[in-house]
Amino acid sequence: MAEKKERAAIRRKKELVQEIQKDIKHYPNIVLIDLRNLPDKLLQSMRKRLRAENHGTVRMAKSTVLKRALDGSGKPADLSGRLNVPAALVLTNLSPYNLNQIVKGNKLQMAAKPGQISPADIIVPAGDTDLPAGPALSELKAAGLNVQIKAGKIIVSKDSTVVKKGEEITMQKAKALQTLGVKPFEVEMNILLAYDGQYLYSPELLNISAASLAPEFISSLVDAMNLSVNAKYPSPQNIEMLLVEAYTQGRSAGINGGLYSSESIGQLLTLATRQGMALESLEKK
Repeated sequence: MAEKKERAAIRRKKELVQEIQKDIKHYPNIVLIDLRNLPDKLLQSMRKRLRAENHGTVRMAKSTVLKRALDGSGKPADLSGRLNVPAALVLTNLSPYNLNQIVKGNKLQMAAKPGQISPADIIVPAGDTDLPAGPALSELKAAGLNVQIKAGKIIVSKDSTVVKKGEEITMQKAKALQTLGVKPFEVEMNILLAYDGQYLYSPELLNISAASLAPEFISSLVDAMNLSVNAKYPSPQNIEMLLVEAYTQGRSAGINGGLYSSESIGQLLTLATRQGMALESLEKK
């Protein structure tokens, strides 16, 4: 009996590998999603969106099954090598970059839980609440909030730092935040690795955007402009600047050297007039 169950389990695994391989062949792009600490709501939201827009599917299975499916499909070993943590395969016709944009735009606010280490200060801003005067007042005060009663309602009288960065969240503080409806943590999917049939993309590469590159591009353009101007290397971008500089230098050289030209004659005549007037005044003395 046990042997039959084992054979059935092995057969099911083989069938599952074949099913996943079929999907892998159907879609051009593969994205590995980290399942650690990922709320099921976010995963289901991604799965629903891909299906609704006919952009792909999400395949979940044990790491050994996913590895066999990837390796058996001739995909880079780097993909199966990243399955050392719980992960899901997103098989899609969206480019890795476009899928990453969807992932970054699909975030979920989460409540604080006891035992969590806060990655940043959790601050409750001053303001009114809908909580009536009662036991909640002492609970909030015990959690470190600056609260008081106003017009029969609890108000936060001034900004209150409930938890500091790196501090473990206690049951008392987690309960106080939940009472106020404060969800301090923002959770999103994390991509482990992506493949478009030709190149592998790390999360760092996928997160590059026009906004993040703009300062570097501007700095590079300024440096290139300065270099070309200093080297006197003409280009469509600097030619006007170089011509103005050349004209100014030529005009100055003509005036300083007493060389007559249509550009320098006016300045030279003015200079000669001033010198003549200076000599005349000396003679009169």
